[in-house]
Amino acid sequence: MKIIRRPGALAPGAGTALTIGNFDGVHLGHARLFREVVRVARSSGLVPMVVTFHPHPKEFFSPHAKVARISTLRDRLLWMKHCGIEAVCVLPFDHAMASLSPEAFAREVLATQLQAKQVWVGDDFRFGAKRAGDFNTLSELGQALGFVVHDLPEVQHDGHRVSSSRVREALQAGQIDQAKAMLGHPLVYSGKIIHGKKLGRTLGFPTMNLPIAGRASALSGILAVWVHGLDDKPLPAVASLGLRPTVEESSEILLETYIPGWQGNAYGRCVSIEVTAHLRAEAKFDSLDALVEQMHRDTAQAMALLAQTHPSSLQSVR
Repeated sequence: MKIIRRPGALAPGAGTALTIGNFDGVHLGHARLFREVVRVARSSGLVPMVVTFHPHPKEFFSPHAKVARISTLRDRLLWMKHCGIEAVCVLPFDHAMASLSPEAFAREVLATQLQAKQVWVGDDFRFGAKRAGDFNTLSELGQALGFVVHDLPEVQHDGHRVSSSRVREALQAGQIDQAKAMLGHPLVYSGKIIHGKKLGRTLGFPTMNLPIAGRASALSGILAVWVHGLDDKPLPAVASLGLRPTVEESSEILLETYIPGWQGNAYGRCVSIEVTAHLRAEAKFDSLDALVEQMHRDTAQAMALLAQTHPSSLQSVR
């Protein structure tokens, strides 16, 4: 899959079928949309593309805002690829982008730079300076500029429309199974392991540290997880996702994972950490001794739970 950060980098005459959005989590509704984009693109000789923004527009307009992310950009891209998307354009959301009129965005970005022929957006889609453009605006502009605009298909779960907001609410409540049912795939955080302060090692719980980009995470707390990518089979582990209130004051979200009995070197290696269950909320303890006692309980609970479950197969999508 091709990642495009300069829209004009497309080969002349390529032609695209594209959809626009943040697509946090890549849930069942997104997957159905992507597969429809791929179907139309392949039948029309077009490139199936997703257009997304970085940073999130809400964070651009409100510097102190924190959008609770379901997944990282890396994981979103992997699930998009799994759905058949061949190119993702990550548009920088800056002052220049925010100041484009609806007409300029449709003409300069969609029609000229991205060579759009087929475009899918939600009926609540807003675009252009001061959010002046809507679905009808884009449809009218498309007629003049040579692209057709489609509404997004709706997917329901338990009688309700599947949305990133509903997935986010489930994760914030620690309802992993409900979130996974709406996602339609395992809940996974992937990336390269970095060096940390190695405090866990001194406490008898050496952890792998995976930074989670973004200002806030929809999911936080202590988790039972499977670690993919370190061995020939997934390894059962316990993880803490959050800001580590007992040991430091930090704004960096970190996923710290302890694999009982494993003694290899994970630094610099790319792993995928699959979340199976939420054990408890993140908490601040009065002492490191109290923290260690709780870590022993968390580890025992996670191992007992994982002994009754099976990891997913991620080879086909990683």
